[in-house]
Amino acid sequence: MLKIALCDDNNDTITKYAELISELAEKYKIQIEISCFNSGESLLFHYGYIQEQIDIIYLDILMDKTDGMETARKLRDNGCKAQIIFLTSYEDYVYEAFEVNAAHYLIKEDTSKEKFENVFLKAVERVSENKEELFAFKFEGKTTVIPVRDISYFEIWKRVVTVYYGNGESAKFYYSIERLENELSRKNFVRVHRSYLVNLSYIEILQNQSIKLKIGAVIPVGVTYMESLKSSLSDYISRFHIFNATKLNNGDGSL
Repeated sequence: MLKIALCDDNNDTITKYAELISELAEKYKIQIEISCFNSGESLLFHYGYIQEQIDIIYLDILMDKTDGMETARKLRDNGCKAQIIFLTSYEDYVYEAFEVNAAHYLIKEDTSKEKFENVFLKAVERVSENKEELFAFKFEGKTTVIPVRDISYFEIWKRVVTVYYGNGESAKFYYSIERLENELSRKNFVRVHRSYLVNLSYIEILQNQSIKLKIGAVIPVGVTYMESLKSSLSDYISRFHIFNATKLNNGDGSL
């Protein structure tokens, strides 16, 4: 789940952008939690000093007492690694935004809904890239921990799951593929066969009855899973803008 903060001393502005962010999250099926603050001080109290996790911060600049730029500097000084997006009516501070490693600088009056959407998706993508999610399992008394992004696919045979990851590595453990599917569905994994669960980011070619992964493996696609696979892959591509990174081959080249 993405944690997002909106900080602005105008309640109408907060309401407007909180609703817009919620619409985008629903459109792209992104789980979010939005927190709203009317001052830099309140934001710093929650996310600066007690080090609570935050992923994306929308920050106005001209506010009473602690302005947005000072708030951003204090957040960075306290180790905050969030994507900071300045959302303001003033252009005067755009160069200072680089000093706090801001992800973007948006002028409220000149920012269309489409531009806001593009900036939001880029911030989400960066958060996803920076997060090191781990997958852990135990087999024969040994616990193994693998970064989720390194896993290409899972294969199950008679309750024994084999996870394939890294450069041709694999490991076995006991588990239910249904439970795996449920736990990893929001981490870009999709069921393509009764015995296979695949990481969407590893798909290179989609054919009529199989998929070829970037690691070279060819995975069968069950007839009952084809439509859901196409839908999931199409959604993944639209969210992360990787048309050039994935080849889709269905005879006519379309999903």
